[in-house]
Amino acid sequence: MSPKEKQARETVITFLMKQLNISRKQSITNMKELEEFGLIVFDSDGNFGIKGA
Repeated sequence: MSPKEKQARETVITFLMKQLNISRKQSITNMKELEEFGLIVFDSDGNFGIKGA
């Protein structure tokens, strides 16, 4: 995992924590689920995409 990808992931984790008022552990779990279902993707340049409905 590149430093930029790591930073992007941390940004999403922090966003989820604040917006959903959940713990860091819950936020990481939620993000992993989003990735597993292909709803969010990260690349090594620190970019991420969200699949819309």
